[in-house]
Amino acid sequence: MSIILYFTLGLLTSLLFPPYFFLPLGFIIFPTLCLLLDSNRKNRNNVNIFQNFLLFGFGFFISYLFWIKNPFFVFEETKNFFLVFLLLIILLSFILSLIFTIISKLGKNIPTIILIPLMFTISEYIISVFFYGFPWFTFSLIVSGNEYLIVLLKYFGTLISSYLIIQIFCLPIIFITTANLKKEIRYFSFIVTLPIIFLVISNIHSKNNNLKNSTIDLEIFQLNFKNNDESLTPEIKLNIIIDNIKESRADLLIFGENNFPYILDDLDLKILKESLRENQVLIFGATRFENNKYYNSLINIAESKVTYFDKKILVPFGEFLPLRDSLTFLENIVGPNNYSNGNVDRIINLPNNINFIPVICYEIVFYWKLLNKLNYKSNFIVNITNDFWFGKYIGPYQHFYLTKIRAAEYNKPIIRVSNNGISAVIDNNGNIIKNTKLNYTEKIKHKLFLKENINFINQHFIFKIYFLIIFLLITFYYLRKNV
Repeated sequence: MSIILYFTLGLLTSLLFPPYFFLPLGFIIFPTLCLLLDSNRKNRNNVNIFQNFLLFGFGFFISYLFWIKNPFFVFEETKNFFLVFLLLIILLSFILSLIFTIISKLGKNIPTIILIPLMFTISEYIISVFFYGFPWFTFSLIVSGNEYLIVLLKYFGTLISSYLIIQIFCLPIIFITTANLKKEIRYFSFIVTLPIIFLVISNIHSKNNNLKNSTIDLEIFQLNFKNNDESLTPEIKLNIIIDNIKESRADLLIFGENNFPYILDDLDLKILKESLRENQVLIFGATRFENNKYYNSLINIAESKVTYFDKKILVPFGEFLPLRDSLTFLENIVGPNNYSNGNVDRIINLPNNINFIPVICYEIVFYWKLLNKLNYKSNFIVNITNDFWFGKYIGPYQHFYLTKIRAAEYNKPIIRVSNNGISAVIDNNGNIIKNTKLNYTEKIKHKLFLKENINFINQHFIFKIYFLIIFLLITFYYLRKNV
């Protein structure tokens, strides 16, 4: 019976995330997990905790990340390898259950209502930072579809927002287990209410600090090129790009990741530059070959110069094959050559003292790697991507909403251009101004207002310290009480 229960709870948890957003389920799932963990801890059965949360993790990840099988079905020669995605699901489930078991054992005297949010948040952090490529798993994504709740990201950042969301979902357990009702209400008042009050005050104050400075006319091109469409030759693709450039009167023209159909060379750059009007700037994605290395690049062509940004965070088994000499049988999936990591600064300057942060594809999910001392005052972010690999249902929506929360967290507008969608203009609060539909050929014209937006990254660090101190005090209190 517990096998079905934990697996079902895992499946239901995935429905809190995009594209579903069944948020009321959270007030059932997390109190239930609190009760179940309490029961296991009373029996001092760590094996049961590990097994049960392994099932929970498998149910969650198999539903949440089911789209990962889609890249295997793009080409005929890779279809037989699609079950490889199950290895990732099992690995993530194992990590989740191991963390839950260790924290449960170490915090045996700490109330479950505190441990459950802590377990999930620590799991999120470890999977994101120590296991390459999965900041994709973040509970802050749950509020990305709500224009009021997404403001949490602006003031608290990804990790603390995840904790607060899960902690609020656990609220009903206070009224289910009434033995320590007053004590637990005080805990909630202190650890949750104070940050929420701060959020409201800061939100009111910040509205007076977004003064309009200048504007830029931009046009987004969602070309919807199919990766496996053999009738769409490189020559046809190039002509489509050039025709769109010649028709546009925008100041800034942006195409998607790897929309340019060849390996880029100087002649191609000359042709593209000659297609532009005076003072126009062109941004597009292309593959570059330099010094015997391939790069997935964002190219910025202005009247005076051409600037490159080469992707720094590559997709394992997508853009490079780890241990290639030992895993040659996987070359059908990855291809015969690895892409190389870029090493230039993550900032591109435009005319009139405007600059932006270039981000390619899933780099946008690495919330701790994009901002630095050189670019944190940049006017906006440009994220080019090709979500054709992610399928038609869950994956592209998750990727899109992960971009939304980054706009709120960094307090910067994001111009997102996806080859097949969803492309969008997202404001500094994470709200969608304009967007395209998935798998359509569309354009967006927009006048982007550039503002002096405050950056809250330092404040996010302060709240991490705040919560760390709270947890240490609570731990000390319960350890002392039970000595």
